Amino acid sequence: MHGDELAKKLEAILASGATYKAVAERAQCDSSTVYRIRTGAIANPSYSVGRAIDEMHAALSKAAA
Repeated sequence: MHGDELAKKLEAILASGATYKAVAERAQCDSSTVYRIRTGAIANPSYSVGRAIDEMHAALSKAAA
């Protein structure tokens, strides 16, 4: 997954009220990593981090539907 997509998904997750810390705990990474993905400093994060963000976004989308 491309960093641009993840950054947009992170924006939605964070706008829903989640914190950097909550996302980082779910992705099993540091909150600074989440911040750097959001700002584009990390364009290609590890698979596990990208997948966790993708799963959080999918759950958020299901809850909104």
